Amino acid sequence: MVFRNEEESLKVEVAAYEFPDGVDEDANWLVLKGTYTDSEGNVTIDRNSCLTTSELQELIAGLKVLSAGIKGLYESEFAEPYFELTVEQVGEDAYQAAVAFTMLNAPEDWDTVELELTATKADLKDWIADLEQAEKRFPVK
Repeated sequence: MVFRNEEESLKVEVAAYEFPDGVDEDANWLVLKGTYTDSEGNVTIDRNSCLTTSELQELIAGLKVLSAGIKGLYESEFAEPYFELTVEQVGEDAYQAAVAFTMLNAPEDWDTVELELTATKADLKDWIADLEQAEKRFPVK
């Protein structure tokens, strides 16, 4: 998923299982890769194990409900607070989004990227498509 405003962008993607050979409940933890580009073009990349396969499914379902107009607000409620997403419908084809991704290996003066942006229904559908592809690559074990 790519989140972009006028000054900066954050790409968040599911990169791997945290424990690819795991067989217990921990086998369903996913590693998210965040790529942040600031207003000066500086790029910071980090990974964080902060989402489970079931939370990925809940994220997809929540965004689909929002896209369909059934609800007007999606707020993530993940077990780990290192990735957070809130999206609210503010018009027929307008959504206000706030995303945060913790980058523990970021430069010393910050550790969390926080972006606010306006998105369209097409953006929402792109995010859902990206997440559905990730779900196919990383199903619940």
